[in-house]
Amino acid sequence: MSGSPTPSLAISDVAMSAETSAPTSAPKAEAPVMKRSKKVKKLTKKDIDEVLMYDIVELRGHNHWDWDPKTPPPFQNFEELEVTIGSFAQSGEGLALLPDRGEGWVLVVPFVVPGEKVKARVYRHNWGYSHADLVKVIEPAKNRIAKDDILCKYFGTCAGCQLQHISYADQMKFKRQVVENAFKNYAEKYFAILPPVDPVSQSPIQSNYRTKITPHFEALNPKHQSAGTVQPVQIGFMQAGKRRILDIEECPIATPVVNEGMKTMRADVQKNIATYKKGATMLLRESNPIVPGTESESPPTTTKICVTDHKATITEWVGKFRFDYPAGSFFQNNNAILPSLIGYVQQQLHLPLASSTTPAASSDSTTALTSSLNHEIKYLVDAYCGSGLFGITCHEGFKKVLGVEISAASISCATNNLVLNKLSTETTAFHLDDADKIFAHIDFPSAETALIIDPPRKGCSDEFLDQMVAFLPARVVYVSCNVQTQARDLQGLLDRCHAKGLPGYRVEAIRGFDLFPQTRHVEGVMTLTRLENVSPQELTLYVEKLLEQINAKFDGVSGQILGKMDEMSSRIDDLEKSIGELVQNVEEEPKQPPAPADK
Repeated sequence: MSGSPTPSLAISDVAMSAETSAPTSAPKAEAPVMKRSKKVKKLTKKDIDEVLMYDIVELRGHNHWDWDPKTPPPFQNFEELEVTIGSFAQSGEGLALLPDRGEGWVLVVPFVVPGEKVKARVYRHNWGYSHADLVKVIEPAKNRIAKDDILCKYFGTCAGCQLQHISYADQMKFKRQVVENAFKNYAEKYFAILPPVDPVSQSPIQSNYRTKITPHFEALNPKHQSAGTVQPVQIGFMQAGKRRILDIEECPIATPVVNEGMKTMRADVQKNIATYKKGATMLLRESNPIVPGTESESPPTTTKICVTDHKATITEWVGKFRFDYPAGSFFQNNNAILPSLIGYVQQQLHLPLASSTTPAASSDSTTALTSSLNHEIKYLVDAYCGSGLFGITCHEGFKKVLGVEISAASISCATNNLVLNKLSTETTAFHLDDADKIFAHIDFPSAETALIIDPPRKGCSDEFLDQMVAFLPARVVYVSCNVQTQARDLQGLLDRCHAKGLPGYRVEAIRGFDLFPQTRHVEGVMTLTRLENVSPQELTLYVEKLLEQINAKFDGVSGQILGKMDEMSSRIDDLEKSIGELVQNVEEEPKQPPAPADK
């Protein structure tokens, strides 16, 4: 997944140190025997990171551990090991398999590249795997970025970014694989009939793109302060693998305006630290307000400022559209890629319901049927609409648009943005509804309605999916910041359709968008078309693929059964042969006269 080697980026030696207050011990040639102490937690399956476990199982080749949770992990705490990285996890970390430890224990190591030999220090244990700090890269991969070319001087210590040590092309390959693995693991029942995952859409810029950051700091303990001495405060982000704050003076993925605001914020906190009884999380967000006196211009003149007040109003421009929203609320943080994302969503919404490339029909009646199924989508529903980003930017081409939300503050914000963009409230509106009544006020005909879904990371609720199946929109475009829950929701949606005897949906396309370059995050966009809206030829192809999937699974299972039967038959033959030899030996053995009885 890391792509082809790039010799120009090769380095002869890369060392990345991780600080720890705990002592280290020399590597052991054999797995250490470790007595349980109060510091060693009894591990349970509840400790498992489910997404990470899929990657671990794939690396190990099976999902079985012959390991008793009462037995301590097969490492000393803070033991250092030399390991070879076998693969990337979807978290952006590297995985190293240790077949001689704990029946194939796996080490999770950050900031590495598959194929590298590294030294790692174990610091935390889970069921079947352990986390480790990267101590040193012993044999770097050819496609590792040279240390001097890495974007941020804090990379390797700061937990904010995970991928700055690989090229942007390799990041795109990694993120495409993350999207594919999500659907392979969480929509497993339907994975064989899904279209290939499209290449990830790149961000126009890979640094200075982030319009919002939230640095943290902790108040100083008075007991640790010398009389009359001002001690510097650590202001920044969490350290990788630790619960300590790393002091950050500048963040290279934040916009220049945000970084300027960070300088001012840092100085203010240092000056007024005595007024803070506890630590705090600061907000730094870019805003683009209109310069006074230019409101009537088209377009008006704007300026850039950094806002630190959670309750202040942010002004954001996405193409020709203006969005005002509270600084502390959610809005996408990479403005540079939003036009591309919005354009793609618009394109997917207006795809013909029946393919324009349908093969020529053999009769006029079939042609007429195909034509009648190619409805024009006239209505748009924007679920989880927030401040109205998709409902407003995608309103063109629809007779009516309705945004739905469970947050009153978001609905108020979205309605205000309608006015700011001079859109008719008769054709575009936003409505407040509870989660279990989110489709209650939608009276659009489902066969002519498209649905945009952009839920939070936890994905869609069961209530939402139930309502969606009851409504059955003709087209669905699902935007997600968590491709695992997106894939899970696809399987849940199709399962519900099949349980009710409904035709269900065909997945037209799956594509990732790189909203956060240098990090492991990838945004997913999935397009669905209701199956009864596709042409008969396309439906036939869909059914054929489904049957192929069923037959493949049946062949696999039957093959396993036949293999087991052959194995059992062979074992029975061997057993019969052994018994026959034993009987023969007994028959051929000379009989000894009985020993005389004692008198």
